[in-house]
Amino acid sequence: MSATVFLEEPLGEHEQRIDCEEVKIIGDLAWASSEDQSQEIVLPLSNVSGVTGGSVKQEIEAIEAPGGRFTELVTDIS
Repeated sequence: MSATVFLEEPLGEHEQRIDCEEVKIIGDLAWASSEDQSQEIVLPLSNVSGVTGGSVKQEIEAIEAPGGRFTELVTDIS
């Protein structure tokens, strides 16, 4: 499956959208990944006007960070 992130403001070579394999929304960031995972674009949600995809999955995940582990709602769109 694939996903598309629509942008409020253009980002580099991406005019108003980014076509990708998967988008993960964690906190106030969107992580757009290519199919082979070789490229990942991190966007603030304030620059995201919408996301489309065929599948949406949400779950609470434990995330390791400097200083410890915390839980966060992760939305996975593909």
